[in-house]
Amino acid sequence: MLREPKLSRWWWILGLAAAWCSLAAPRQATGVKVGEVTHESAIVWMRLTRDSERNWKGLDLRGKGGQKTVPEGISPDELEGAAPGAAGRVRVRYGTQRDLSDARQTPWVTVSAVTDYAHQFVLRGLRPDTVYYFAAETADLGDGSRHEPLFGEFRTAPLPTATDPILFTAITCLMYADLDDRDGFKIFDAMLELRPRFTVFTGDDVYYDNEDPRVTSVAVARYHWQRMYSLPRHVRFCLRVPTYWMKDDHDTYADDCWPGMKLDKMGSFTFEDGQRIFLEQVPMGERTWRRFRWGKHLEIWLVEGRDFRSPNPVPDGPDKTIWGRAQKDWLKKTLLSSDATWRILISPTPLVGPDRKNKADNHSNAAFAHEGREMRQWLADHLKGNVFVICGDRHWQYHSVDPETGLHEFCTGAVSDEHAGGSPGEDPRYHRFHRVKGGFLSVLASGEEIRFRHHDVNGRVVYEYRQAAPRRTLRP
Repeated sequence: MLREPKLSRWWWILGLAAAWCSLAAPRQATGVKVGEVTHESAIVWMRLTRDSERNWKGLDLRGKGGQKTVPEGISPDELEGAAPGAAGRVRVRYGTQRDLSDARQTPWVTVSAVTDYAHQFVLRGLRPDTVYYFAAETADLGDGSRHEPLFGEFRTAPLPTATDPILFTAITCLMYADLDDRDGFKIFDAMLELRPRFTVFTGDDVYYDNEDPRVTSVAVARYHWQRMYSLPRHVRFCLRVPTYWMKDDHDTYADDCWPGMKLDKMGSFTFEDGQRIFLEQVPMGERTWRRFRWGKHLEIWLVEGRDFRSPNPVPDGPDKTIWGRAQKDWLKKTLLSSDATWRILISPTPLVGPDRKNKADNHSNAAFAHEGREMRQWLADHLKGNVFVICGDRHWQYHSVDPETGLHEFCTGAVSDEHAGGSPGEDPRYHRFHRVKGGFLSVLASGEEIRFRHHDVNGRVVYEYRQAAPRRTLRP
């Protein structure tokens, strides 16, 4: 909860407000994202835009199927939802006081078209389990004129010895054509009500290939990010809740894609472009596969599902992979070394499923059955009882239990009812819960239990699963 400043600081705040009145209008239409939060660090992503708001009145090409492209002679900047960037300077001021009276500040950094006018500041030396307030500041290049900043906050992770419960949320599949409100998806306000410590975007954060306008260049790919993350609900949420970002097929290149794939319909846009643009548009560290500790009772693993995979049509066998040898070795080693009460593997695609028979790009499909069985069995043999899987990708909500190993998997479901669908139907061999509607997943991890809840788009709980913590054997 936001703390009200002390009365003694009001004169300081009034003076600061007077100074802000002389500033130009804000120039951060795509907001600020805080990501990769640990107990001592965070990454702040910000971007300088030409205008204060997104283009609400431009040419509206939204639609499903990816049949439309940007017409010749039309710039993506002219489209509805565009938030063109601008050259200038950016910095972040941050501190533990809401009025920023104790603020530290980053150096000013010049932004340009090379990075789509965005920059990521790595903040280090932060205090554990502490609320930080920040002002994301921008200025023009020429005369250095300053603009009104954006203000937000985030809370760092607790130390690995801390025992407080941790609540977080997870979402997937954000298609612009399936918005359920003009100002953005309803789930973002619903999640804010829960006050999550963080949210995981599990992939398909935009749709390059099967949503209009279809991406055929880097400029159009960047437009998709502008259109989605300049919506007021999305900006407001990311100013208050730290995020972790994962990519899947549609926000890398195209449906069911793999490295080296080339599709004529994507024009000059390549798989490698997609990898680079993703790292440019979200707060991200050195690599897209990583783990984060949140106190004594929770650790999460975020795996990369596109960069190392074998082509889908390759015959299945021991050498066919989604995760790659190095990532699998890292995953096994770090899962075993963790002493967290609950370990959660978060994957952009299912490990348990079941999925449709015509699909061929995840571990629950026949196309990758060997690696799927290998990893499910390994998790059951080594970590049964305190490891769970959360996945995105599928457009329906479910809780499945693998009949062979007992591994539990929870799929978040799409972010809107309009985008829900495609399920092969409820399978009693697997499903404890199955719902073809939109929403999100929340998880509460404590020393006593772990609780998974599926929510609808308005935040109402539609399913709950609880499991008590394993009993620890006391040594004499």
